[in-house]
Amino acid sequence: MSLSGKIKKVKNSIIAIGFKPNPQQITIVGSGFAISDDGKILSSAHLYNQLKPENIPNLIGMVIEKEEKDGLTHYKWLPLKLIEGKKNDKNDVALFQLEEYESALLNKINLGDSENVEVGDEVYFIGFPYAAQLINDRFGVTLIVNKGIISNIKRDGIDPSHKKNWFIVDAISNPGNSGCPLIKLDTNKVIGIMAISFRTKSRTVDNLDIREPMHIAGARPINLAKPLL
Repeated sequence: MSLSGKIKKVKNSIIAIGFKPNPQQITIVGSGFAISDDGKILSSAHLYNQLKPENIPNLIGMVIEKEEKDGLTHYKWLPLKLIEGKKNDKNDVALFQLEEYESALLNKINLGDSENVEVGDEVYFIGFPYAAQLINDRFGVTLIVNKGIISNIKRDGIDPSHKKNWFIVDAISNPGNSGCPLIKLDTNKVIGIMAISFRTKSRTVDNLDIREPMHIAGARPINLAKPLL
């Protein structure tokens, strides 16, 4: 199957995660993906941890509602809640429940085995980076795909079993990709959760983070999330 075909198989699994600070405004903080047929969404714990307490009840997920034959895609926002006891801050993973998921075109995505991943494996990730900015700039809702390779694998130096705990990816990841799936190209299965990227502050514009073209991003291996499931 071609890469375009593989992307079509998983794109309905991806959601944007955000909240409504007020009825007229939506703030998008990251991405997530469906791992079951009953609306369970896997993402990064730090997306939840960075929320102010007053915004947690207003957490929502943006899902595909309808696809036209010409490719036009319609999205909708649905309530999203953290499942109690399903957050692991050490490994930066969290499991959410999407409510009213029956009204969305939401497909579960298959999980792989991150212990079988090697340096040089081809991967891609798909999420909603800079989603709010793209909407404000009149590009509409934009699902972004990035492709690269596993450029390094880090192991936990504290755990005696030395489990793989970071995949370094040769790609540029942007704000909003946190929580989106890292997918192994040959199997089209999730082997990681995008969690970190590297950027430096602008020297000329206050309060602006700019992305350096370093092609270094970090993902948490999917096996670290499996105990939550």
